[in-house]
Amino acid sequence: MDHDSPTLADSDGVSIHAGFPNPALERREQGARLALDFNQLLIKHPSSTYLFQVSGDQWAVQGIYDGDIAVVDRAAEQRPADLTVVWRSDGLALCRRRQMDSEDRIWGVVTAIVHRYH
Repeated sequence: MDHDSPTLADSDGVSIHAGFPNPALERREQGARLALDFNQLLIKHPSSTYLFQVSGDQWAVQGIYDGDIAVVDRAAEQRPADLTVVWRSDGLALCRRRQMDSEDRIWGVVTAIVHRYH
């Protein structure tokens, strides 16, 4: 066994990382369904979920920035305070459901925002 190697694989095929705990080790009993799977964490309805890249900084006050990724679920239950993607005559836009214009049509509910630092 090479002791200089930073990672080793145990008999279950899960990597053991030296110096940083592997969160997947806590979920071995779940088999392939590990706790840090973004599909499981962010997507409730896979066949009706879409990803959009946010353009512009009009939502920066709420922590949503140009280039962020919006996870949008078209099957999610809609609540008045939800951030939604609405269809307008000039295209798609982000909007709080309770602040929609009468001609706006809800396209889907934003269920998560992925913010990249780099």
